[in-house]
Amino acid sequence: MPKKKKINIVVTEKHHKALQWCLQNDIKVGVLPTKKGLKVEIDERGKKIISPETYSQEDAQKKCWQLYLYLYNKYWKL
Repeated sequence: MPKKKKINIVVTEKHHKALQWCLQNDIKVGVLPTKKGLKVEIDERGKKIISPETYSQEDAQKKCWQLYLYLYNKYWKL
């Protein structure tokens, strides 16, 4: 059985704060498996947007955290 590669993602307190705020405001980011890789989906109060690109496991996780920060910064100051 091949050894799994360790995923190295740095998650800060800002990431956790953004995640918490997004979930409280019905904004979720997740991954969808496809035959070619993972796609990232944003579910913003029922409106879903799916990335055109596919990602590796590590890149998909990084993208999700990046999107939580982006959405938090975009909407929090409104």
